[in-house]
Amino acid sequence: MEGYHRSVLLEEAIEWLKVKDRWYLDCTLGDGGHSLEIIKRGGKIVGADVDPEALERAEKRFEEAGIDRNKWELLAGNFRDIKKLIQQTDKADQKFAGAIFDLGVSSLQLLSPERGFSFAKDGPLDMRMDPTLAIKALDLVNNLSRKELYELFTSLGEEKYSKRLADSLVLTREIIANRNNVGIISTTELAGIIERTVGGRRDRIHPATKVFQALRIFVNDELGALKEGLAEIIDLLEKNGCIAVISFHSLEDRIVKVAFRHWEDEGFGEILTRKPIIPSEEEVAKNPRARSAKLRVFRKF
Repeated sequence: MEGYHRSVLLEEAIEWLKVKDRWYLDCTLGDGGHSLEIIKRGGKIVGADVDPEALERAEKRFEEAGIDRNKWELLAGNFRDIKKLIQQTDKADQKFAGAIFDLGVSSLQLLSPERGFSFAKDGPLDMRMDPTLAIKALDLVNNLSRKELYELFTSLGEEKYSKRLADSLVLTREIIANRNNVGIISTTELAGIIERTVGGRRDRIHPATKVFQALRIFVNDELGALKEGLAEIIDLLEKNGCIAVISFHSLEDRIVKVAFRHWEDEGFGEILTRKPIIPSEEEVAKNPRARSAKLRVFRKF
């Protein structure tokens, strides 16, 4: 369907789940691409998302596709609280045949300037997936110290230009003047500062990419949520249930890899993907966002 986010590694992830007539968990519902495919193959879905706009789009998509209402249930909340969310439904005692996590930001979130995720579109420095969160990206940019920004960019952005960027963002006369008056409030303003500091495009990506990544991860506590969500999900699966996780940068992938190894060492199940599955050249050509995606799958004993 036109107008919806294009799910990355869709066929590969669904194939690994071995869908049957059972209930599955979509912990990052988004626009419902993975969920819709699971339902089409005979499964049923409990989908969760922290973004109310995503929930609205997914519900509309299911209705447009004529999906039986008894085959899906949508939950508003962060997947770090997935057990609590399920306890509030009639699925409280349900074991699931599989679960999927499609991490990161969706293309439609990037295309919404007012959400503040994209450096390519002018909008407020927000970056909250959950609009009820207290901290926005602009709070970090305008209030953190040079040292705190440096640590943020190096630890969460994997930014090799971090020291130059932190120095420039916090200490130059221009930035100090902006912070003392109205502050840095727009995405394009911050992106322009970064681009001028670094000196244009490096490698294949815009120099603002990793800085925006770091801010987004911190605002939404994405790494903490992933650790907590994975810790909860293993107990919710039935025997032979699979967990498929699609990550988009090494910080996420490392957390998934460590969790899967721990589960295997503890005898909870087995890792099915010794090496991560990556998108085909054809998929990357159609959807450049897929270029950094990695899929890992674990099966519970």
